[in-house]
Amino acid sequence: MTKPLSVQLELALRSLAAVLIVALVTIVFTLPALAHASLLSVQPADGAVLAEAPTELVLTFNEPVSPLAVLLVGLDGASSPLDTVSAMGNALRIALPADQADGTHVISWRAISADGHPIAGTTSFSLGSASTEPAAISVVPLHTEVAALLWVTRIIFYIGLFFGAGGAAFRALSPIIPEPPRRLSRVSAVAGMGAALLIIGLQGLDILGLGLGDLLQGTIWNVGVVSVYGQTSVVALGALVAALVALGVRSDGLGKSMGIVAIVLVGLAVTLSGHASAAQPQWLMKPALFFHVVAIAWWVGALYPLILLLRADPRLATPAVLNFSRAIPFAVAPLVVSGLVLAVVQLGMPGPAWLTGYGAILAAKLVALAALFAIAGWNRWALTTPAAAGDAGAIRRMRRAIVGEIFLILIIVCLVSGWRFTPPPRALALEQPAAMELSLAEGDLVAAIRMVPARVGPVDFTIGFSTANGEVVSPKAVRISLTPIGADLAPTTRSAEDDGAGHWSAGDVPLLLPGDWTLDVEVRVSDFQLVRLNGEVSVSP
Repeated sequence: MTKPLSVQLELALRSLAAVLIVALVTIVFTLPALAHASLLSVQPADGAVLAEAPTELVLTFNEPVSPLAVLLVGLDGASSPLDTVSAMGNALRIALPADQADGTHVISWRAISADGHPIAGTTSFSLGSASTEPAAISVVPLHTEVAALLWVTRIIFYIGLFFGAGGAAFRALSPIIPEPPRRLSRVSAVAGMGAALLIIGLQGLDILGLGLGDLLQGTIWNVGVVSVYGQTSVVALGALVAALVALGVRSDGLGKSMGIVAIVLVGLAVTLSGHASAAQPQWLMKPALFFHVVAIAWWVGALYPLILLLRADPRLATPAVLNFSRAIPFAVAPLVVSGLVLAVVQLGMPGPAWLTGYGAILAAKLVALAALFAIAGWNRWALTTPAAAGDAGAIRRMRRAIVGEIFLILIIVCLVSGWRFTPPPRALALEQPAAMELSLAEGDLVAAIRMVPARVGPVDFTIGFSTANGEVVSPKAVRISLTPIGADLAPTTRSAEDDGAGHWSAGDVPLLLPGDWTLDVEVRVSDFQLVRLNGEVSVSP
């Protein structure tokens, strides 16, 4: 015996609730491992012991960032803001005060990446020698409740866009929309508007690293509304207002026009934020994201009205079913093509980076999409013609199939909302170390070595020498030699040149194999003293 439609929907919603609970628990317990834009290098190096006070701190990231706050923690543990910060490409240049005392200085920084995700970190350097008791730094708590609520709110936000604006766009397929789907679309649109507003505040909390108790602060909302996610929320509000107008007017022409406006604004809203919106090349990624989201919203919005039309009166449903059947290829084609473009750019070449949280979510999404396309194909090629002819069995099977499509789409929405907390392999590939810094010591001689980049290919070495007490040493000659560990390859040897500023440089040193290498530094300190320092460096592919 066939279960009533209401029972089928109730079972689907219960299954969705179970999936939401599992996904929510997974996100909360994996939050500490998640990251976005990443710090590649720091100059002066983290933990460096310097003879002279640096005039600035340079943080280099794998993508452009904007500074939010920088604090200098002094020797007494007191913190003071550093306000002279400039963003230049992928780097932040932080001016440091001139009156720096000997000892360890700590800099705490917070920034936001181009795709709207906040990042933070701490670095330190010492003048003369490290402090015996470094300044205490208060630990900022990880507000997992903000991230969890942000994930749930984004699910409601997408449901509002897809069922609200998408439902309004159904007027382009059928002049008749039964009252139940109109009501569902209105409720979805209103819920989406509330979620869009809440996302602004939650995004402000996320950017500043604060908890839910600070949600009512005006600063939180100011920060949230000027972020890229705030811009997405503002445009989405316009889309949902247009959807409510389309669902409320009597004029079929005006309703169709406003429905189209709503769904176009949905596409524009989503292109303003997120990983894909910030990926290069922008001329390809933004249009691909736009068409991907518009196709999904149009498809989703048509499903529930079709169910109700088929249930109420198959004769009234026939024009809408036939129109939907003829139009669906024009949604699926851009959906598939744009999805492939987004996946290729975000995932990069096959490799270990695919086995990340982002890759796992994409794999789950592809499984759900495969099932969705299979059901949609069955509907179009096997059920549309007999259902349009009034075959009761075909109509019943089509209604069930559409319920299955709605359920799969809700699962996909839950999965996609999780991408907010997972970096794509595209970003992870850029996180490979652009530079490596190490310190070697032999007797009283200390060598601070910087290797750029720490990858296979030509590499530049910069070396500074000092005594264990931090006094600068000026050698007469320096030579470096590198030998791959475990490989039958002769050492690569280069003489370093004095740059006149207290450093020795060896450029374009060819390192042809990934893995660990032995680094030998031969230092002619004087006519009568030769010192050899040894260590290991790691070379990325």
